[in-house]
Amino acid sequence: MRLTLTENGRQVTKVVSLAFGAGVHPALMAPTAITGLAVLAGIFIILDSRTADQRLVLAGERPGPLLASRLGLIALAALLATGVSLAVTAAVASIGQWGSFIAANVLLAVTYAMIGVILAPLFGRVAGVLLAFLIPFLDFGIAQDPMLHSTPPTWAHLLPGYGGYRILTNAVLTHGAPQAGPLLIAFAWLAATTVIASLLFRRNMRTARGLASGTAGRTGRRSGRSASARSALILGVGPGEDRP
Repeated sequence: MRLTLTENGRQVTKVVSLAFGAGVHPALMAPTAITGLAVLAGIFIILDSRTADQRLVLAGERPGPLLASRLGLIALAALLATGVSLAVTAAVASIGQWGSFIAANVLLAVTYAMIGVILAPLFGRVAGVLLAFLIPFLDFGIAQDPMLHSTPPTWAHLLPGYGGYRILTNAVLTHGAPQAGPLLIAFAWLAATTVIASLLFRRNMRTARGLASGTAGRTGRRSGRSASARSALILGVGPGEDRP
């Protein structure tokens, strides 16, 4: 199959065998598994810790350090999934530039982990798991897949995997330096998803604090009315009467 790649700033066309035994196909399909696991890590860690996080915020913990600890844990899980997948890929794949290949997979994994953090409060556990498999498949299995397109279609440029996957493809098939354009796109997606995930996390913590404050206010008012009623009963004063 003919693929259009960028090597040392020049566009080149290479004839590539995508048969499994050729060692190229496993390397190009690795991001699908890595990003799917990364999304699942983001979804389940956020959902499983949400109740505890809200209680910590109500107890006085600041959302910032709490957010940093959760994102760090999610990034660690994404890196673990990346490491295991790359270890399997190394046994069956032929890679031109291992450094760029690893970096591209790490960028994609962390970006999709942040997408999992975004999906968790919006879709919940069941729909989130469906999207965890659907989005990477649409991105890497259809839009960016070199078996379907020698170059990605225009609409594929808008997907989160475009920049990282272009770096990965060149790392597998060429020996040139990574392209600046796709690298900037990959970092832009990482920054954008991290910001959105952080804002959603803080919003959920503020919502929990507001609900708790409202409940405490209503409880306080009811307690005040009950105390007044008890005092009136003790003094023998009915509602609207003056005390003797």
